[in-house]
Amino acid sequence: MTYSSRSSSDNHTVLAIWNRDNDLCACRHLKLSVEKMSMSDKNPARRFCNCVDSLVKMAAEKCKYFKWIDDELTPHYNNAFNNLKSELKLIKDTSYAARLERRVALLENLNVEAIVAKEIVDGELAIVVEKKKQLRGELKFVRLKFRIAMMFLVLLAAVLMMQKAKVVG
Repeated sequence: MTYSSRSSSDNHTVLAIWNRDNDLCACRHLKLSVEKMSMSDKNPARRFCNCVDSLVKMAAEKCKYFKWIDDELTPHYNNAFNNLKSELKLIKDTSYAARLERRVALLENLNVEAIVAKEIVDGELAIVVEKKKQLRGELKFVRLKFRIAMMFLVLLAAVLMMQKAKVVG
């Protein structure tokens, strides 16, 4: 029975879960063993098995069952693998930096667009404010003309009443 998984931690990757060679783990239960690949600098790409309980992070008692599947790499291949691992990390870091730079550029673009939009809105607002001031001035002028017309009508009514009083009296 095999189960493939690509979950990884800092120093190993889980490859499969199975019962290899019907080995009993140290906890003496017929449990599935877990095949993992070491990603440490000392044993890169070297497969090993341990108890399935090793996957449980909060297990009270960890089983000590451990067995290497592969032989140790020669120093040449060990160094080559570690160099490839370093280059991959550099590529990932560079890729992350490039993504961050694109995001910063996008945000700067959005900021420039927001500034331009604000300037447009501010310009339109200034026009509206100026128009409102002009209308307010025109309204004051119309009120003044209305008051003058009303005073003229009152004065005219007073003159007419005086003339009528002279004619009658």
